[in-house]
Amino acid sequence: MSSSQNKKQKRSCMDAALSKLNYSMRTASELRKSLLDLDYEPDEVNSVIEELKEYKYLDDERYAIEFYKKCRRKNWALPRIIQALGEKGISRGTASAMLEEFFGSDEFQDTGLEEDERALALKVGMDLAEKHLASGKEINDSFLGRVARRLGSLGYDTGTCWYVVGKIRDLKREEDQ
Repeated sequence: MSSSQNKKQKRSCMDAALSKLNYSMRTASELRKSLLDLDYEPDEVNSVIEELKEYKYLDDERYAIEFYKKCRRKNWALPRIIQALGEKGISRGTASAMLEEFFGSDEFQDTGLEEDERALALKVGMDLAEKHLASGKEINDSFLGRVARRLGSLGYDTGTCWYVVGKIRDLKREEDQ
């Protein structure tokens, strides 16, 4: 392939990459897979990825932090967030290290997001209980099971789920008295 053809193909690969990044943030791994799926040559893809990293258009650390914020606003537990980042091509160790550094930063303090897993899970559980009671229903074992399943789907461990269920049971006992 001539130099001008190579440059044209690389530009085409770059255009495809920028188009994907314009649509939404991606990890380097996600973008690499996407470009390879479009049949760009691995060398071209690697070159484009490196260039985008240099210009900070592609930044896995920034992606991890923004992903964390988005997921935490959806009340996801930290282990689920780290697992999801792993599925996006950021290893668990790297994701954990990136987020640990973020937790110690002023930027994290400014987010207003809850750091304590149990406190966040309890908030989710109590919100569910309030809505349930407001609709005129009583708290029973079926409802408590639903709360535990919801928390489990958000990635909270079994101990945290039981803790929240216990607190809601205490709430029910107080209402019964």
